[in-house]
Amino acid sequence: MREILLGLIQGLTEFLPVSSSGHLALVQYFYPGLDDSDLLLDILLHCGTLVVVVIYYRHDIAAILRATWAGVRGRAADEDQLSRKLLPLVVVGSIPTGIIGVACTAIIEASFASLPLIGLALCATGTLLFVANRADPARTRRHISYRQALIVGTVQGIAVLPGISRSGSTIGTGILVGIERRTAAKFSFLLSIPAILGAVLLEAKDLAGLTQTPHLIPYVLGTLVAFGSGYLAIAALIRVVVKQQLTGFAAYCWALGGLALIVGLVFVG
Repeated sequence: MREILLGLIQGLTEFLPVSSSGHLALVQYFYPGLDDSDLLLDILLHCGTLVVVVIYYRHDIAAILRATWAGVRGRAADEDQLSRKLLPLVVVGSIPTGIIGVACTAIIEASFASLPLIGLALCATGTLLFVANRADPARTRRHISYRQALIVGTVQGIAVLPGISRSGSTIGTGILVGIERRTAAKFSFLLSIPAILGAVLLEAKDLAGLTQTPHLIPYVLGTLVAFGSGYLAIAALIRVVVKQQLTGFAAYCWALGGLALIVGLVFVG
């Protein structure tokens, strides 16, 4: 079933550092019948992965909200400082993401039609993962500065290009600018919440133009598959990041990127 397959692709590749948009573009090229242009389905699948992040980091999100409220009331404890600072860090990181996403809409849409560009982007993702995996853990720290948040947020904006993995590029960049691995992963996924929510809201305004009522059961199944596979993927990725085992994902991105380059340059031309 199309909805279930798209849900599986969305759930796994949204969080694993292999680029969900790149995979969808490649799948559509090799299997033209598997079209993901269904607006309602796309929104539901993104909602499914958004819920994954909220549930997985529910304790951190609750701590952030409690610490922020305590800070507003002037009752914040010293141990709440890290949680309280995460909210403004996410806001700062989201600013360049939003600017790039809105300003580069035409470029983003055009890049989906270019297999060579997708291939190069996948190879770039693989290289970033490989370099970040070799970074010395002793040179990183749990503290995140506003400068680091701005850099990671800028990279997240660039990751709207198909082939650039959002999770891979933001986690990898976070590690390279000196953020401890687990903290880099946490910040990456917390930063994805406003990004995914913003994308959903932008798409939702076009729902008024729908002329047909879809069959809801396949859509619900696809959303549940996106949620289940996404939850497993995010848990697996965090273990991989902490244990410095990103090399396998780097090799996968290189292989898939090379395939996209060959097909795009030789067979499509």
